[in-house]
Amino acid sequence: MKNTYEEAVLKVVMWWSDKAFRTPMNQDNGADSDTGFMTFMLMNILSDKAQEKVTEEQIRKFEDKLTELLMKASCKWERDLDVDYHPCSTLVEAAIFAGIDCSCFPCKSWTQIREDNRVFAKYKYGGDSVEL
Repeated sequence: MKNTYEEAVLKVVMWWSDKAFRTPMNQDNGADSDTGFMTFMLMNILSDKAQEKVTEEQIRKFEDKLTELLMKASCKWERDLDVDYHPCSTLVEAAIFAGIDCSCFPCKSWTQIREDNRVFAKYKYGGDSVEL
């Protein structure tokens, strides 16, 4: 059965909520050097501390704001959310609105709502693209 746009948005919002706030953080930048390893360790420490501070009320506010932003999205790039090392502007806006530290987001992750409302996601460096 085909998703409506609203169903696709809900899948994306809940995916980010789960991965950013309810999944123990294990940042991986894919670097295999000593410097890359130290960066990876520092990212994990900062992410863990930020994640521990997030409340259920903040998560609800984030989910509501992200839903609002995605429902207003008028073009493809506004529906594609990603984190390379820093989250995209849409995720940042929702996090700031909810008072959440942006280091909670898993790096090298993304979601995409396609034109047919199919939803795809990739979690962390080296993760597989999966249909939600």
